[in-house]
Amino acid sequence: MLKKIQHTMNVIIGVTIGISIGNVLFTWTDYTQNPGLYEVQSAPWYARIITISTICLIALVLEIILQCFVCYKMKKGSN
Repeated sequence: MLKKIQHTMNVIIGVTIGISIGNVLFTWTDYTQNPGLYEVQSAPWYARIITISTICLIALVLEIILQCFVCYKMKKGSN
């Protein structure tokens, strides 16, 4: 059971990293193609990158903590 949870956590961690990378690439390419749209906004063009990356980083830290807890339980159960 714990191996399935560990595998699921690995997938979730990968998805979180993928979301962050995809957001950075999308925002950067959108800015390079349409810089005029971002000039109208009061926030800089990279504000969305910072916001989403911060949320993903917080989620990633929580996922890694849970992953470490699962690994600890697996090692404790095998002894």
